[in-house]
Amino acid sequence: MNLQLTSEQQMLRESAVRWVAERGRSGHGAEAVRPAGARWREMADMGWLAMSLPERDGGLGQGVAEACVLAEALGAGPVPEPYLPAAILAAGLLAAGGSDAQRQRWLTALASGDAVVVPATIERAAGHELGLTATRATRDGASWVLEGDKTVVPSGDVAQAWIVAARTDEGAIAFFLVERGTAGVSARDFPSVDGAGACALALRGVRLDDAARLPAATQADFERLADHALVAACAESVGAMDALVKATVDYTKQRIQFGRPLAANQVLRHRMADMSIHAEEGRSITLGAILALQDAERTGDARARARAAAAARAKVGLGARRVAEEAIQLHGGMGVTDELTVGAYLRRQMALDAMFGPAEWHLRRHAQMRAPLTEGSEN
Repeated sequence: MNLQLTSEQQMLRESAVRWVAERGRSGHGAEAVRPAGARWREMADMGWLAMSLPERDGGLGQGVAEACVLAEALGAGPVPEPYLPAAILAAGLLAAGGSDAQRQRWLTALASGDAVVVPATIERAAGHELGLTATRATRDGASWVLEGDKTVVPSGDVAQAWIVAARTDEGAIAFFLVERGTAGVSARDFPSVDGAGACALALRGVRLDDAARLPAATQADFERLADHALVAACAESVGAMDALVKATVDYTKQRIQFGRPLAANQVLRHRMADMSIHAEEGRSITLGAILALQDAERTGDARARARAAAAARAKVGLGARRVAEEAIQLHGGMGVTDELTVGAYLRRQMALDAMFGPAEWHLRRHAQMRAPLTEGSEN
């Protein structure tokens, strides 16, 4: 088992860390940089948005390991740009199941930073369970008619198009590329807790032709990509935890109270040690999940892939929230102000929970996917 970065991965990490330190950090409060602007194009210029695309579509053909190297660096920002929903989920689904015309138009625009496309799959009753999708796609002559609501579309407010999941009359999940401005589509933009933005979609009699449907995209494709994005989200959380531990240690060394630094207090040192342990545990389980996903790709074991992704997000999600909350407490009153980035890390972890499901949800997923215990079995 080789857990060392390759030379190419190390170069990617170094360039991403340097970019985040120089340009990637978000602003504070009302001055926060909106996503999908100049920095989005800079990410495209670095080749990051094309990194996971197949070579046939002008990409670099990189895998989940490279995506996690980049996501970890972005987590130290934190960076609000829609890398996970656009560059991994939407681009991956287009590459896996889009038509030649769809891939040529939208993947080129995604890779160059000229467009943002994000999936619209979350519904009020279904949540993150794609199998419970209530949005309907009904065949009407040569057209499809979409009816339904998508309650939260992360970064959907800056998207030029959405990939909408809908259930056909046969009961299968189909995916449709719906462009902004399409008749019958009402998009209500609203701010998200991390500043990345979101929207809600109301689909009322949206009439689309066959060219709008992703012809080969399946629910299995989306679930595979969602597991990749989950592990990349874990890597982002690890980057955030590392940044929080460093910021907290530095602050407690400088903050003088009752004539001595806060770091001189043994109880506070124990709490910071616990924060560091959470970060290292998160890194270890994320590395394990990357290897599990790579093995699952080779063997075609979708259940093992999903189980590894769910376990990783359940563990890392809880740890990241704990580290962020501890960092805010140890910074005292400054921790809740916009003068420091400490609060932004907690808000980003909350946004990741809303985007991919909270740790408790993934813990239940993992429990449901575990093989039943047999007599004499120890696990």
